[in-house]
Parts: sequence; C-alpha cells; structure tokens
Amino acid sequence: MKKFIFTIIAVMLLLCTAASAENLNIAVICYHSITDNPLKYSQYCISAEEFEDDIKYFSENGYTFLKPSEMWYADPNAKNIVITSDDGYDDFYECAFPILQKYNAKAAVFMIGSKIDKHGYLKSWQLQELDRSGLVEIGNHTTIMHKRQNNVLEGYLNDETYLNEYVEDIKDCSARIYEVLGHGTESFSYPYGLYTDRLERIVRTNLGYTTTFTTNFGMVYTQDDILSPMKRIYRIHGDSPQDIEEKINSLKY
Repeated sequence: MKKFIFTIIAVMLLLCTAASAENLNIAVICYHSITDNPLKYSQYCISAEEFEDDIKYFSENGYTFLKPSEMWYADPNAKNIVITSDDGYDDFYECAFPILQKYNAKAAVFMIGSKIDKHGYLKSWQLQELDRSGLVEIGNHTTIMHKRQNNVLEGYLNDETYLNEYVEDIKDCSARIYEVLGHGTESFSYPYGLYTDRLERIVRTNLGYTTTFTTNFGMVYTQDDILSPMKRIYRIHGDSPQDIEEKINSLKY
C-alpha cells in the first residue's frame, strides 16, 4: 500500500514539474551593436537611448533578467527575459554596461575570440570588469569561424574534416576566454545561427556547453528547449519596447 502511495506521489510530482516546465516562456532578445553615434545606426545597430528604453521598460513592467546559466532555474510564474549581445563590440562596455548597472539588469555577451583586444571590440580588462560585475555572462562566439560567409560555413558544418576544424575553433575561443577571465564559459552562440544536429551534440556532449543559441525567431518555452539551440527575438533599430513585448506575447503558449 505504501509503495502504491509513493508511486502516486512521484507521478503527481512529475506531472507538476512537467506542467510548470510547459510555461517557462523565456524571451531571449538578440542585440548586436549599441552606440551613441547616430552615424552608425542601422537595422542591427541601435542607439544607447533605445537600449535604455528597453531595459527601463522591462524593469518597470515586472520582467526578471536572467543570464544564460540561470535559465535552467527560471521561475515558470515569472516574466523571464535574457538580454544577449553577439560579437563583443566595445560599445557594449561603453554604452550598454552603464545602463545595465543603473537598472541592475543581467545580460550576456558572446565574444569572437580573434577580436579580443582589437580595435572596436572589447578589451581584456573590459571583459574582466563585465565578468566581475556579476551582471554579465561572457559566452563563446567562435574564434575565426564567424569570419566565414554563410555558404562557406554551411560547407564546414557538413564536411567531416571541416567540422573538426570548426570544433577546434570553438575550443580555441574557449581557451582565450579562460585566459582572460580565469574561468571558462558554458554559453555558446552559433555564428549566423547556423548549426547541424551533429555539431550541437558535440558542443553539448564533448565541449560541455549547457546553453546554445541560434538566430531563429522564437521563444524558449520549456526546459526541453534549453537542451537545443535556443531561438531569439532580434532587436531592430526603430522598434519600441512595446513592439518587442508584442512579439513576446504573440509567441507565448
């Protein structure tokens, strides 16, 4: 009888867990360049004012900011949001970071390894300060694979010899980040969002990454979604925070 009761309780707990997981609804927003120079504005280069409008709006409207490593523990009853920035431009430190500090908001930067300490990109000391703040997670965005054109990258992904080169490139970027920060990273963003199931298995199983991101449009609905490259919502220059929220709400279960 006791065994039967314990079985019923275990099943109920599993059902409750599954039910809560179905309602994670985490919105991952993808930014690139954030600048205070109007001459640089483009589709994927927004103003610092736009970025502050976003962070202020999300802060004042009950959103919980998560870093990628915290997505596994997201409260299913919260309005969860993950701010990500690809490539590692130095304007993230200059323009975005002070805004994150002002609102105590968390974010992630996916750094191109070959660009560390290069003109226009984040310097080692800036990455260290971002990391020490506790607000910013530094992720891997490959070392040189990001330089490849889309059609060339697809060739790398589908050719076994080139695929090994791609994997070594990811490992190289990880080593560069470790050298700068003194610790590794478990977050990875695919250049141009391109990946194959085989590469994803290698990145997860062999390289130990726990969160990976693509550029496909969508939401993270459950913990199962965190186990595969996660979809994101592009932040486009000219959009308002309300526009972003409308996209989020249109995608929710």
